[in-house]
Amino acid sequence: MRRIVCLVMVCVSIFNCFCMSAGAVDIAASENGAFVVMRASGSFNMSVGAYERTAANTTFPLAARETVHIRANYAPEDASMDFGLIDPDGIFHYINVTTGTIDVTIEVPENGNYTLAIRNNSGNTVKVSGFVNY
Repeated sequence: MRRIVCLVMVCVSIFNCFCMSAGAVDIAASENGAFVVMRASGSFNMSVGAYERTAANTTFPLAARETVHIRANYAPEDASMDFGLIDPDGIFHYINVTTGTIDVTIEVPENGNYTLAIRNNSGNTVKVSGFVNY
């Protein structure tokens, strides 16, 4: 009986060596029939000085017509803030918010590496925290 149990345990151990881990992705069909895969998401937490623009320190590659979802809160809530993306040509594509909360999806116009950026249009430092999915 002991030999059979040992043999079964050895077989299970060998089998486990050949197993691979799996991951999940979110796949959706676009208007033109191509499949779009949601690649990554991340959180951010930053302070943006008065009348300054702050950009993330990493870029992410996107194809034309892909989307980026930005969801964040900031304080003080009455500050005027611009949330958006800096495209490969250095142009800031943004949406202005004055309510303390943003939940928006931005579609990129062309292929390239994009950077998340936030601009503070108020005279006070603003603390921002949120998530970006691309």
